[in-house]
Formats: sequence, structure tokens, C-alpha cells
Amino acid sequence: MKLVDTHAHFQFEAYKEDRDQVIKENLKELSAIMTVGASLESSKNGVSLVQNYDGLFAAVGVHPHHVDQFSPETMKELEQLIIQPKVVAVGEIGLDKHLYQGYPEPNIKDQIKILEPQINLALKSKRPILFHCRDAYDELFDLLKTLPQPLLGLMHCFMGDVSFAKKFLDLGLFISFSGNLTYKGNDYIRQAAKFVPLDRLLLETDSPYLTPHPFRGQRNEPKYVKIIAETVSLLKSLSLETVAQATTTNAKKLLSI
Repeated sequence: MKLVDTHAHFQFEAYKEDRDQVIKENLKELSAIMTVGASLESSKNGVSLVQNYDGLFAAVGVHPHHVDQFSPETMKELEQLIIQPKVVAVGEIGLDKHLYQGYPEPNIKDQIKILEPQINLALKSKRPILFHCRDAYDELFDLLKTLPQPLLGLMHCFMGDVSFAKKFLDLGLFISFSGNLTYKGNDYIRQAAKFVPLDRLLLETDSPYLTPHPFRGQRNEPKYVKIIAETVSLLKSLSLETVAQATTTNAKKLLSI
């Protein structure tokens, strides 16, 4: 069974020179690929892009990095995007306390102000949510536990430990692992992947970022999701086929693709 990459960014600048070729090559190897928005612009571009390829689907949303770009008009445009063909999720949205070069200092209160209406959009439209979280798992959990349970969505690129994995699983969420699962020093993420039940686990690349070992340092591509599946199979002492079948089934069920 072919794998699903539940999180990539084909609309990003990294694919500008060879986007069509890379998309076609990767779709030959995978069952489906999600191309995910991080801003209003990249969400629009993603929605346009997926109309041209079978097996490519979109999520729309504004990442906490872009809190300064969010306005009531942004919300109105997201409401129009979510009803477009092949738009199957809201994301990536969430909280992030990590300070990135070129971005303003994170303000969790401001991030929550743009997160809540996007969560409401997902609930209203009955779409799953792709949650982004970095260095803010306590704050995100405290917010999400106040919402109706179980939640429909996933923790994208999970970087928490087993204790946080349990908390988000208890909310009903799926948990998705990316290429950093293969990085030296990330044993705590590998322990979390080992802990997450196979029927709640998803795979992703976050392309063009987080390229798995041994290709780290190169541009990432969705086809490398196989390396993450192989890592999970080793951690869980399961066959690659078993992991592929389970995670593909999970992705298709959650995302309705």
C-alpha cells in the first residue's frame, strides 16, 4: 500500500524552479499528499495548486508566525477558501513560543486571538485541524481541553514527549511524526512515536523542511515519508507494510481523501 504525506508545502518558494516535475514524481510514489497553508497567501496558492493534480489536497490557515497579518478580512477569505474543492482541513494553526530569525518575538495571547476563530471555522465546517505547536504544548493543551471532545485533527510534526502525547491522544487527536524523528538526540520523540497507538499515528515530511536522515541538509520531498515509516516500523517492531497500511487508512479517514 502506498503512503500518505499529511503535511507538505509544495506552494513554497523552495519548489519554484521545478514544482510541476516534483509534484508529479512524488505523486507517482504516494497515495496522497497534503499541501498546507501557513499564511493567507500560501493558503490561496495551495488551493489553486491542488486543482491541477489528482492526489493532491489542501489545508488552509494562518500560522502563529503570521499573527500580524491576520484581520477580520483574513477570516472572511478563509471562510471562502474552506469551501473550495479539495480543501479538506484547516491548518496549519496553533501556538509557537520559539523565536525565529526574521520574525517578531512570540506573543501567546496574540496567537490565541487568531487561533480561536480558526478553530471555530474548522468546527463549523466540520473539517479536521492540523495543529502546529512548538515550545507551547502546555498552553495549547489548556486551550484545547476546553473544546468539545473528541477533537477532529492532528498534532503536526509532534515534538513533545510521551506525557504530552498521552494528553493530546486523550483529547481525541491523531499525532503525526516528521523527519526529525530520525535525528540524533531526538530519543524523546522516538519514545513518543513508540507510545502512540498505530491507529492514531500519521506520517508527514513537512517538505521542504526537516529532511530525514540520511538526506538531511537537502530539500525535503514527500517521497521521503517512507523513511519515517521505516523508522516507525523499527520502533514498534512491525513490518513496513503494516505501518503503511495503518497510517494510510488513518490519513484517509481523518482527512476524507
